[in-house]
Amino acid sequence: MKYLAFLALVAAASAHLCMISPPQRGSMSGLNTAGSSDCILLKAPCGGRPQSGAGLSIPAERNFTVTIQKNLDHWLEASPGYFSVDIALPPFTDFKQLVQIPDMGEPSLHLYSVNITVPGSMTNLDAVIRSMYVTKNPKAPAVFYQCADIFVSRKLQQNL
Repeated sequence: MKYLAFLALVAAASAHLCMISPPQRGSMSGLNTAGSSDCILLKAPCGGRPQSGAGLSIPAERNFTVTIQKNLDHWLEASPGYFSVDIALPPFTDFKQLVQIPDMGEPSLHLYSVNITVPGSMTNLDAVIRSMYVTKNPKAPAVFYQCADIFVSRKLQQNL
């Protein structure tokens, strides 16, 4: 019985961040279920999922909406955490933060959408957008990761 209780506790405490747009690496099954197994990636920098090749094409120097999901809430009033959206070029080790969103105790399955602008210096290159949930909760894992592979296209020319 203790073993079953332990497994139930582990299942309830493991699955916490999903990236909806751009689509995260790997599967997106169970996203509408709090505690989805596709949302518990704990290994930096991308949760242990390998690069899947060039993904969605995003134009440089133009707004793009990133949508992430707090798949399971780990908010702690005494030390609230945050979500981060970052970008990196190969070898995908030097991530630059594009935006930080405070965790204000929203419930599990809450969606956050933020506009980012990919720097023009990354034009015509493969890149990775990473989202992180930094919990700052000692009873939860410190950080959850998701990554999406993208291709940064040329910025669109405006008619003058």
